[in-house]
Parts: sequence; C-alpha cells; structure tokens
Amino acid sequence: MAKRRNYTFLGKVELPSHVVEQVERMTADADAEIEATRVTFRWGKEQLDVVKKAADVIGVPYQTFLKLAVYQRALDVLKDAQVAKPKDAA
Repeated sequence: MAKRRNYTFLGKVELPSHVVEQVERMTADADAEIEATRVTFRWGKEQLDVVKKAADVIGVPYQTFLKLAVYQRALDVLKDAQVAKPKDAA
C-alpha cells in the first residue's frame, strides 16, 4: 500500500551562503561517488529489447529494472550459498 504524504509548499526559501556551499559540496561528492560506481553492459539489441519489455510490464525504467534484477539475483545466489555451506561439526 502506497504511503500518502501531504507536503506544504513553502515557496522560495533563502538559505545562508554557508549552507548553500555545503549542499553544493555534498552534491558534488555524491555525484563523484555515483560516477565512480558506474557499470556498463554491452548487449545486443534483442537482449535489450527483452529487458525493456520486462521493465515496461512492471512499469519502471529499464535501467531501474536491470538494477533490481541483478541485485535480486545476487541476493538469491548469496542465500543459496549460505544454505549449501556445510554446518560446522560441534
């Protein structure tokens, strides 16, 4: 169930210059971190078309779908690996 939030529009807010500088610095740091963790896939058109169709079915952008699918699969692999580990003999 989606959460509903009610926001009050505050209009234009003037921030002190030191706060603006801090926000800009933090934004630049976040952008740099995101840039450092970029992943590129080279897929054929048919593969990408399948991914785009699947993303469309659930109503998300295909990049979001890819992140979700890869992350979920990684969690499944890690869970399966934990189950397959031999238990230590006590």
